[in-house]
Amino acid sequence: MNSMQTRTQPHHPRIGAASSGWLHLCNGLDPRRDGGMVPSILGMTGSLARHGSPITIVTPTLSRLDGTSLPEGIDLKGPETDLEAAVRSAEVVHLHGLWQGHTRRGAKEARRAGVPYLIAAHGMAEPWALRHKAFKKRVYTALVEGKNLRRAACLHALSRPEIEHLRALAPRTPIGLIPNGVDLAPFDHLPDRAEFEAEHPEVVGKFVLLFYSRLHAKKGLDLLVKALGALAKSHPTLHLALAGNDDGALTPFRAAVESLGLADRVTYVGHVSGEKSRRTWAAADAFVLPSYSEGFSMAILEALAARLPVVVTTACHFPELAKAGGGIVVEPTESGVTEGLRDLLERSVDQRRSLAERGRSLVEEHYTWDRQAERLSAVYRWVAGGGTAPEAVEMAGGF
Repeated sequence: MNSMQTRTQPHHPRIGAASSGWLHLCNGLDPRRDGGMVPSILGMTGSLARHGSPITIVTPTLSRLDGTSLPEGIDLKGPETDLEAAVRSAEVVHLHGLWQGHTRRGAKEARRAGVPYLIAAHGMAEPWALRHKAFKKRVYTALVEGKNLRRAACLHALSRPEIEHLRALAPRTPIGLIPNGVDLAPFDHLPDRAEFEAEHPEVVGKFVLLFYSRLHAKKGLDLLVKALGALAKSHPTLHLALAGNDDGALTPFRAAVESLGLADRVTYVGHVSGEKSRRTWAAADAFVLPSYSEGFSMAILEALAARLPVVVTTACHFPELAKAGGGIVVEPTESGVTEGLRDLLERSVDQRRSLAERGRSLVEEHYTWDRQAERLSAVYRWVAGGGTAPEAVEMAGGF
């Protein structure tokens, strides 16, 4: 990162009253609808609050945390809140997501009021994501979102590839690389596997491969079912547990499973949270995420925290995982996912355990929320007060 360039004053001169802390704007906090963005935002803001910073989250839709705890020190306000007034009173505004009303309203008001703002795309600037409803997004970018990105004080990338995706939309805007993190404590001392087996006796004696994510087309479930079909005969104990809310991909996945005669090799867990989530992690022998497109997956970090060996694709944008020898990283293709899982299954128990321990060590060293909060708070202080750009920020010229 280039930390030698400086900014001696905030991006916008503030207008009006004194600031009242750091404000996060997101569409809503609904794990069933918003998937990994919810634990990402809650983990991020919760850690910032633990560091003593006043944090407010404003959402234009109702939040449904569904068993997920709101961290201490977070003031969550819903659609009855005056979003524009909240922006005007903030020291820094952090917008989450693209192509949504809260981003349009929040960025516009922040510019008008002279409040510096960041935008985190959460993978929504990915090439795969941009191809989805591509014409509408091109028009919206030209009219609204492009200006929001270009005039941000800083953009927030979750992975190094996302820096380039954001740079294509806003070539001159500074970009901070602050990945997602994880709190390790919930993944220590997980429940006994027998608790999950009591609810799902079909997994007793099986090698449980866990998919834990929204059931969306971009998650590569079509690749996973083909891999399952290719490996089922040679690995008779292999059993897939599918955890996550259906986002349109479950019906075609079920049809494909049934056409291959593998219905008895799959358990549909559905959406899980809280203690049920911990029971699900405890039941797994390994984790797979065969995505075509990700920002920076919370589920991968959680799997590593739970000491599971993982198979993920290059589209998950976690090259550090392969470099550390902490997981198997493959191309998002049928052959890539199949051979990656075959590699995992043909390793010994000790080899899989060593893989998982290296993954856990990687998370402990680099991907805890406390570490990411330190980096993010430094960026906030910089956009609010100027000075030398922090280590996390990559500059790309003037404004």
